[in-house]
Amino acid sequence: MKIKVTPDDFVVREKVALRFAPSGRYRIYLLEKRYWNTIDALKVIARASGVRLSQIGYGGRKDRYAYTAQHISVPRECVLRSREANLTLTFLGFSDDFISARSLEANEFEVTLRSVDPSDVQDIQTRLSEISEWGFPNYFDDQRFGSVSEPGGFFAEKVVVGHYKGALKLYFTTIHPGQTSAEKQRRRAIATLWSSRDWKGIEKLSRTAVEKAICRTLCEGASRSHLVRAIEIIPREELSMFFAAYQSFLWNKTLERILTSYAGHLDSLFSVRGKIMDYRFYRVLPQEVFHRLVRLEIPTVSRKMPPTEREVEEAIRQVLEERGVRPAQFGLRDVRKVHFQSFLRSAIVIPGDFQWGPFVDDDLYPGRMKLRVKFVLPPGSFGTMLVKALNTPNRS
Repeated sequence: MKIKVTPDDFVVREKVALRFAPSGRYRIYLLEKRYWNTIDALKVIARASGVRLSQIGYGGRKDRYAYTAQHISVPRECVLRSREANLTLTFLGFSDDFISARSLEANEFEVTLRSVDPSDVQDIQTRLSEISEWGFPNYFDDQRFGSVSEPGGFFAEKVVVGHYKGALKLYFTTIHPGQTSAEKQRRRAIATLWSSRDWKGIEKLSRTAVEKAICRTLCEGASRSHLVRAIEIIPREELSMFFAAYQSFLWNKTLERILTSYAGHLDSLFSVRGKIMDYRFYRVLPQEVFHRLVRLEIPTVSRKMPPTEREVEEAIRQVLEERGVRPAQFGLRDVRKVHFQSFLRSAIVIPGDFQWGPFVDDDLYPGRMKLRVKFVLPPGSFGTMLVKALNTPNRS
């Protein structure tokens, strides 16, 4: 089974709570894109429009390999422009509210499942019915971990434990599958120079102004204060993504532990391989377990977290203990440019307006079938995780 064979195979449209007003302080635009992730698209728009990236408000980060429609805002005195291919801006009007995560009500998805083996059709139809009734675990999906190459490679975890040089090494040397061969080679060369602290040599290999500025700072010294200054050269948006990736991983591991404690005895539990962890799913749940989990909320980890269930607190404690960190360390004594914020997230999610059509012959994969699925998820929930949930123990 394949998804995102073409951008129009994966469609995401934001639903926002927004009131328009002719005298509003913000311009509101609809941003439609293909082959762009949200941050890269906003950077291009900011440059073309002569505004700072921080002036553009948005609600969520959307996939690159999809057709996505989302709302963005900018102060009234600014006008946004773009002439880039696969990037369209439509001015909608003015509002006194800027776009942020709080503006989002839901995301509407239309997903085409392709290259389905005809022998799997019945299993998938069964899973669609099960998910419609029982939902699926609300994990953060692999897209959240684009900055991570393996479970020990979290920039933010290095910062939390005070290993600032290790964090910077990850920033310069982490290799991702999507990078070009030349970029991978460059990062391997930097890794070789890093062990000898050849900052001038690394600066020669640096490609961005941020990388070069970090190297110049390290040339001045490698004390704790120098390392903190170097970390804070990294743009706030990028640091926030690193921090969010780490919080998301810890949240996933907490949910995995809770789910196992409730349903580990069930034969219907199965795992699907992910980028840095395997995701555990259930097919059905006992009614009492379902009613418990559907009301359960888990906080993302920070120094101060919202009050929650005792079992959740214990699961978080165990996950942090495995990672060798404590909640107090998330207060970040030295790094002040960004900080960890805690919010509650539902343990499981039930898709709304869940519809699926009949299986038909796949026009791109002869001898295979395709299926169009439509559903609505709360802000922050991943449509790709629902697709993962369509697996079964035999096909995962």
